Amino acid sequence: MPYTDRVIYPDRVVVDWSASGDREFPDWPSPVLLISVENQGVCAWGVPLAGQNPPVLVGGQIVSRTGWSHGTTQYCPDVAAFVASRRWDAACLSQEPLIQAQAAELDAGSLEYLRERYEQGPVTVGWPGHTVHRFQCRDAKIMLWDSPGQCDWWISAVGASALDETIAAVWHLSDLRTSLWSSDSQGAALLRRLRGH
Repeated sequence: MPYTDRVIYPDRVVVDWSASGDREFPDWPSPVLLISVENQGVCAWGVPLAGQNPPVLVGGQIVSRTGWSHGTTQYCPDVAAFVASRRWDAACLSQEPLIQAQAAELDAGSLEYLRERYEQGPVTVGWPGHTVHRFQCRDAKIMLWDSPGQCDWWISAVGASALDETIAAVWHLSDLRTSLWSSDSQGAALLRRLRGH
């Protein structure tokens, strides 16, 4: 797991379904098999126990385009997409060097630029942004947690040269020139070089 979520299934089988009381998936009209719970209990992921090839849901305190709300939404179309997005995130967040930014809200021009130049990976909805976009090109990955008022960027690559090329390609987007940072030495050195110090 790329995150520190508490995995529930398959160790335990927990079905979220109650006519009254607190539910992990508020207002969902049918029972939901609980897959995992976010590490601070803010939200949970599960699969409805109805229909063929059901979607994966995220419920609890979720993010919409207008802000935080208590509810349930479709996180991704099916379990295969859930697994693919978690594997993608693990690959992105475990590669070094890793560059990050808590940047301005994602603008349409930046998103279009990325869509034109990179292969788009799985897209998920509701947590940790209203939309999580994933892009890749050869050895580099770019993940965006798109939320109202800000966008968190995660940019990683297998090696320094691939990361250097990727950062140079996105340097002009949003407010990345000033908001990018890195906690590893290779990433920090790359940013110092790009900023001319």
